[in-house]
Amino acid sequence: MSQGGRHPVAVAVIKAVHTAVFLVELMSIGWLVVTGLTGRRDRSVAIAAGAVAIEAAVFVGNDRVCPLTPLTVRLGATRGAVSDIFLPDAIARAIPIWSSALVGLAALLHARSALHARRPS
Repeated sequence: MSQGGRHPVAVAVIKAVHTAVFLVELMSIGWLVVTGLTGRRDRSVAIAAGAVAIEAAVFVGNDRVCPLTPLTVRLGATRGAVSDIFLPDAIARAIPIWSSALVGLAALLHARSALHARRPS
């Protein structure tokens, strides 16, 4: 254990895990947009949608605060937010805005694709 209630290794591990989760979520959102554009509907789309839905539910259900934030504070992080996942602060703070917009775009693209698939040729 480190002195003064600070656990810098634990904070670094949490930030690394958070970064990995962020990258998986970003890839999932990107995949949903790409597959929405191409009309692809398969298991990979369902998995990506499920990952994004779970992340959104956890974030919204926790009052729009990542559940890792209070944990990092308890472990002695100098700053509570873990959204700094090695990104500049301005970009990190905008993540919920642009990621939500991309999820909305993906949903519209998939809805359009599903409607076109149902129409008789």
